[in-house]
Amino acid sequence: MKNMKNSTLLIIFGVLALIVFLFFFYDSKRGERSFRSELFTIDSARVSRFTIYPKNRNGQALVLSGSGSDWKISGGSKSWVADTAIPRRLISSLLRAKPEGVAGTDKPSWKDFGVTDTSSIRVVVEQGKDVAADFRVGTISYSQGGRNSYGRQGISVKSHLRVAGDERVYVVDGFLSMAFRDDVAAYRVKQLCRFDRNQVNKLTLIYPGDSSFVLRKQENKWVINGKPVDSVATANYLNSLAYLSNSEFADENEIPVTYSHTLRIEGTNIPAIELQGTANEASRKYFVKSNMNSSAVFGGANSSLFRMVFPSKEKFRNPKPKAQNTGKGKPAKKK
Repeated sequence: MKNMKNSTLLIIFGVLALIVFLFFFYDSKRGERSFRSELFTIDSARVSRFTIYPKNRNGQALVLSGSGSDWKISGGSKSWVADTAIPRRLISSLLRAKPEGVAGTDKPSWKDFGVTDTSSIRVVVEQGKDVAADFRVGTISYSQGGRNSYGRQGISVKSHLRVAGDERVYVVDGFLSMAFRDDVAAYRVKQLCRFDRNQVNKLTLIYPGDSSFVLRKQENKWVINGKPVDSVATANYLNSLAYLSNSEFADENEIPVTYSHTLRIEGTNIPAIELQGTANEASRKYFVKSNMNSSAVFGGANSSLFRMVFPSKEKFRNPKPKAQNTGKGKPAKKK
C-alpha cells in the first residue's frame, strides 16, 4: 500500500508538472504572438521593388523599381528617373524598424493611429518574386527625452504601422511614417547643378536682345568685360548654383519647346554644365532645365528658381564707393 501511494503521488506530481510546463509554454507563445520581435525580414541586396499605394483608393499606385544605381519611379503608363539615394534610405529605414511596443490590438484602434485602409499609405516591398514586407504607415508621435535609434538624446520620434495579416498597431522608432510618400516628385532626381565652385572660371549668360554677358575669373578676380565686379554678389551666386536642387517639376503639358535663356558654367577639371530657361510673362510660368538632369524640367508659377539662375548684369555691378567726409564747409570747432 505504501508503494502504491508513492507511485500514485509520483503520477500526480508528473501530471501537475506537465500542466505547469504546458501553461508556461502556451503563455510564452501567446506573448510572442502579441509582440513580434521582427516585423519583416529585409535583405538589402535583394530588394528590387517598392509599390506605394496612396491613401486615396482611386489614386494610382507608384512603383519604385530597379537595383544598384539604376532606379525608376513609375505612375500609370509614365516613368521617370529616380534618385538612387532614396531606395537606399528606404531600405535602411526598414532595417532599423524594430517593434518597441503595441499601440493598439484590434480594428477599432486603427483610426487612432492612422492605419485604416482609407487613411494610410500601403507599402509592399519585393525581393525578386518574393514579398518581403506588406504594411501600412500611420501617424507619428513625439515625446521629450529618451534615446532614439541613433543613440541621441532629445525628442523621441515614433512611427505607427500595421503589418498585413496582423490587427495590431506596432510602434517603431524614427520617421518611417514620413519615409514613404504617395507623390511622384518625392522620388525623382531634384538636382540641377553639382560642382566645386573653386574650379569654375567662366560663366556665360546668354539672354534675348543685347543683355548677354560673360563673367570671367582673371588672376583670382571676377570681371565683366575686363572690369571688376562685386565679389560678394559673385560668391553668393556661385554658392547658390553649386548644389542647386528644386522639387517643383513642370507639368508635362506645359513644358516649353524652345528656351530663351542659357547659363553655361565652365572651369578646370569639370564638365561644362548648361542650364536653359524661359519665362512666359503672359501666363506667368517659368521653366528651367539642366544637362545634368536631362529627365526633368523644373518650374511653374513660382519665378524664384528662374530669377536666381538667370540674374541681370546689374546684380554684379560694383557698389559705388561711399562719399568720404572731408570736413569742408563745416565750422571749425572752438578750442
